[in-house]
Parts: sequence; structure tokens; C-alpha cells
Amino acid sequence: MKTPSLRRRAVVVSLAVLAAVLLLVGVFVDVALGGILRAEQRQRIESVATLATQLDGTLDAQDLADRLTIPGVTATIRTAGDVVVGVPKRPKKGDRPAPPAPPASATTPSAQIQQQGGQLVATQTLRDGAELTLTADTGTIDAALARFRLLMAVGSAAALGIAALLLRGLLGRALRPLDALARAARATAHGDRGRRLAPRDPTTDLGRAAAEFDAMLEDLEGAERATAAARERLSAFLSDASHELRTPLAGLAAGAERLLLDAGPDREAVATDLVRESRRAGRLVDDLLLVSRLEHLDLDLHPADLATLAAAAAGRAGRLPGAHPIAVVDERPHPSAILADPMRIEQILANLLQNAQRAAPSGSTRIRIGRATDGGSTVTVSDTGPGVAGEAREAIFERLVRLDPARSSTTGGAGLGLPIARGLAQAHGGDLVCVDPGPGDLPGAAFRLTLPATTEPTPAAATPPTPGARQQDRVPTAGSRSTGDLLTAPGPAVVLDAT
Repeated sequence: MKTPSLRRRAVVVSLAVLAAVLLLVGVFVDVALGGILRAEQRQRIESVATLATQLDGTLDAQDLADRLTIPGVTATIRTAGDVVVGVPKRPKKGDRPAPPAPPASATTPSAQIQQQGGQLVATQTLRDGAELTLTADTGTIDAALARFRLLMAVGSAAALGIAALLLRGLLGRALRPLDALARAARATAHGDRGRRLAPRDPTTDLGRAAAEFDAMLEDLEGAERATAAARERLSAFLSDASHELRTPLAGLAAGAERLLLDAGPDREAVATDLVRESRRAGRLVDDLLLVSRLEHLDLDLHPADLATLAAAAAGRAGRLPGAHPIAVVDERPHPSAILADPMRIEQILANLLQNAQRAAPSGSTRIRIGRATDGGSTVTVSDTGPGVAGEAREAIFERLVRLDPARSSTTGGAGLGLPIARGLAQAHGGDLVCVDPGPGDLPGAAFRLTLPATTEPTPAAATPPTPGARQQDRVPTAGSRSTGDLLTAPGPAVVLDAT
């Protein structure tokens, strides 16, 4: 980017414009003045020719030539044997000036006027046959125009010089806001983020630049705050992740040491603990990797029955130790398929059901399937637990966030389930939010999953078995019938309803 001096450019451009204007004015005045002078000279010759016609026959040749000779016009009369040249007479004191010649009448013979070299010549034949020649020298006009051009050039040069001096001073005052903008930019580069220009009139050129500069500073400060917050979140995430991994790794190390020391009768229990802690550490690592890949996750999308997926997730959760009753209610009058990755949808529902089980160990959970206003589908998972306060409904979707500080990863998970569930929902083009319980929901916490619609019809056959959220937890999915029939899933802790 070229950065020449703005003042110098403004001065040069202004002087160029002024010089062009002066040149155009000078050319126009020169042409107009020359035309006026030549027209006046021609009119003078015509007046003298008219006067000659009126005086023809009243004066002799010499007197007539002298009378017709005036400043700028010379009269010459050629007779058969002589040539008379008029001599202008100097007016004496007390003489009255000759009255102007009246305008030529229609009967007055007109003189023939033509340009010959540097002279304007008019010829006219008198009554006695003599030839009258009136000559006007156009060199005086050319000399006058030359003096005018010289004066115009000198005056223009002086005007340009004065304008250059004035422009430098005036531009210095006019560009003070730009200097203030440069000082503010330097101060901002050195860390002073609080400076603002606050233009009085943001509609002018410099006002718009100042307003854009202030907006840029606001965006810069916002970006810095966001970067600092992201850095803090990353630091907290790494700290929490290392803390979460430390517990299972410590259990693995302790169990391995006991095995090395020959645990005796507890050997089998120690081996079981080692397997449990290794799986726990593996699940945590899987969750951390999944969180990092959510924005670039590849989904295996195909039409699937949402009611069947919900029944499968409920059946799997209902077979876990200590599971409470789970009801599945499909409120859609005309169920339709969704275009989704069945394994990921079941993973979302599994995370929500695990949260509900932790929140209300002795309560119950309800999965309600409905129709969204835009034609998509909604799945609301509600429980009978204490619920989630309004100010915490977004915070729970942050990574490694637990509402209860006393809850450990052993009793409450690592705080990655809800962030993963929302990320998977958004990867499908939907969303997952925490809402107030609505009609048909249980009075505790309510999480609503929204999925976009698809034009595919509901599959008539049962959806093929879908894998669970983790490879080591795969179990057979529940069978499915038509969405209008009762959906059943194995396991005594699951109650499935249909409307």
C-alpha cells in the first residue's frame, strides 16, 4: 500500500485544480475578449463606411479622406489619376467632436469587408467612381491580447503561490482529526485500549473514520476479553481434565502395586477394580476426544424412527443397576422419520437419562416426543429431581462444569455429558437446551432436544440395531413396532407409553 503524504497530495491536487480553472478562465476570456475587440473594429469600419456614403459629394477627396481617417482606421481614396491618403486631424481646444454616424439605411450601399494579412480592409465605390479603401490594423488587437495573456500568466502564478501557502496552513487545521486518529492508533498499539475519539458528526468523512476506529477498538477489546476468557477456560479445562484422569490412574497404580505385592484373597477384587478404573479412564479419554472433535464430526446419516431410538435408549438405561422407571410418550399425530445418526442420537438420550438418574435416584424419568413448530421433532427428557435454576441453564453445557461442587467424578461424572450431547445435537442441525417443564413433563429438570425435519417416510420395518455410545457397553436394542402401537423395551424398570 502506497502511503504518500496526504497534505502534499491535497495541496498538489488543489493547485492542479486551481491551475486548470485559471487556464480555462484565461482561454475563455482570451477568446471572448479577442472576439469583442475584432467585432468592435469591424463595427468601427462599418460606421466609417456609412459616414463616407453620407459625405460623398460634399467634400473633395482629401478632405473626405481626412475626415474618414480616425485612430485605428486609415482612409485611402483612389481616383483616376491620384491616390489620396487621409491624415487624422488633432482636435483643437473648443472643437466639438464629430457626431456619430447614423446607422446605415437599407438604401446605403454596403462596403465589402475582408481580412487581408494582419489588416481588416473595407472597399467601397464613391459616386464619382473613386474607390474608397478603409484599413484597420488588427495587430493592435493581437498586441492587446498578448499583454492580457502575460498579465494572466503572471497573475495565475502569483495566485497559485499564494494558494499553496494558504492550503498548507488550512489543511493542517483541517487534518487535525486525522492526527488525533493517528495518535489514538499509536496509543492503542502501546496498550491504551480506553481511548476513544467520539466524533461529533459521524456522517462526515473523518467522522466515519473516527466512528469506525472506535468500533474497531470495541471489537478489539471484545476479542481480547473473549481470548482471555477462552484462555482461562482452556486452563481450567486442562486442570480439570488432569484432575479427572488422576483419580482413575491413581486407582490403576494402586491396584497394580497390590497385585505386584500378591494381594492374596483380594486378588480378584483388585483385578475387578483395575478393569473398572481402566474403563472409567478410557471413557473419560473418549469423551475428551469427542469434545475436541465435535465441530468436525462425521455423521452416518440415514432415516430413522425417533420413537424406536428413544425406546432403545430407555431400555438400555433401564437395565442398569438401580435404574428408576422411564416412560416414553410419543405425542406426534403422524410420526415421521428423522435424518440422523442413530448411534449419536442414542448417545444424546443416554447422557440425558444418566443425568436424570443421578438427579433423582429414587424418582422417575419421562421421554416425551413431540412436533416442533417448524415441522421438526422434539424430544423432552424430564425427571422428578430438584431441577436446574434459570441462571445455571447455560452454564451446565460448559465443559467440566458441575452444579454441585461436592459431587465428584465417581458419583456424578466428569461434567462432559451435556456439552457432548449439545454438540451432537448441533452437528445434526438441531439443538439441546434446558427448559421449564411443560404440560406432560415431570416437575424436575427438563431438557429439550430439537431435530430438523426430513421428507423421508417413517420406516415400516424395525430400525436395525444401533450401537451404543461406547463399544464396551453395546447391548441388544429393544424391538419396535408401528409408532401407533405400544413401544416396549426389555427391563423391569422401564415403563413405555404411547398416545
